[in-house]
Amino acid sequence: MRALSLSLLIVLAACTSREPTPPAPAPRPVSKMVEQSGAAPVVAPPKKVEEQAATPEPPYDIDADRQRRIKTAQEELGGKLQTAIVSDFWVVLGPKNWQGKAFDDSVALMKSAMTGFMNNRFGKKPEQAISVYLFGDAQSYEGFCQKKFAAPCIAHFGFYSPGERYMVMNAALGLGTLTHEMVHPLVEADFPHAPTWINEGLASVFEQPQIPRVGEIHGGKNWRWPRVRRALLSPTESADARLDHYFGMSDAMFRGDKEDLNYAAARYVCQWLDERGKLWPFFQKWRDDYASDPTGEKSFAAVTGMTPSEAHAQWAKWVLAL
Repeated sequence: MRALSLSLLIVLAACTSREPTPPAPAPRPVSKMVEQSGAAPVVAPPKKVEEQAATPEPPYDIDADRQRRIKTAQEELGGKLQTAIVSDFWVVLGPKNWQGKAFDDSVALMKSAMTGFMNNRFGKKPEQAISVYLFGDAQSYEGFCQKKFAAPCIAHFGFYSPGERYMVMNAALGLGTLTHEMVHPLVEADFPHAPTWINEGLASVFEQPQIPRVGEIHGGKNWRWPRVRRALLSPTESADARLDHYFGMSDAMFRGDKEDLNYAAARYVCQWLDERGKLWPFFQKWRDDYASDPTGEKSFAAVTGMTPSEAHAQWAKWVLAL
């Protein structure tokens, strides 16, 4: 659910020398010696280069960025805007005519979720502002994408664009997408090398957020369960739904023709770990040891006491019993 400039700077430098008398001197290679008949070779004097001190970029100003994003949204949404700042970096934006308490409810959920996410779960949060556009119906959601991107929205529920630091969503379909998409910038900040399967698995857990008390956040069973159950019971797909199948999985493979299954299985791997109090110790150890453990298998074994292959049977039994 993430969407992503490459600029090329070409510098041409040439040195030329001219002798006073010959009418049409032959071309000479740059930086080569100039030969004179009957005399010792003479080295062309180096060209004096004026050193220009590079102008340093001004330090990032999050307050100025937040104000700029609000101003941009006012222009995009016709000046009628509801705004809120959550955890310093989320700039929450919604049309003024959004009915009822939906905008306030969204902001309240984001605040509660962030209290849980930053309570011994994620170690870092983004340092730069992120715009969160919330729409109360499909028409305004799709209309925004057409106006801003000249294309349909890339996902039915919502999406996060890391390049522009935008989250855009149709909140009328439920707020689970909001807490899902919030996870991606947090993973990006805290575990930038995280493979897609753990990034999307974590995010998908919080499509069904459960916040039993301040500082806690978990996930419950949701609409992805039938897909992983069907695969585990299928003679042709059961190998693709093994817990150990995901350790070492490339991002391209995750996004391949089994993407729906990969989302579902990765989600329930993370929920299974969370119910056992192992999800965040695993995430943090893998994050810290990534250089020596790029697949996460060693971190998983250290935290759970089992290899991913050994844990598969327990995990599959738990999934099927949900």
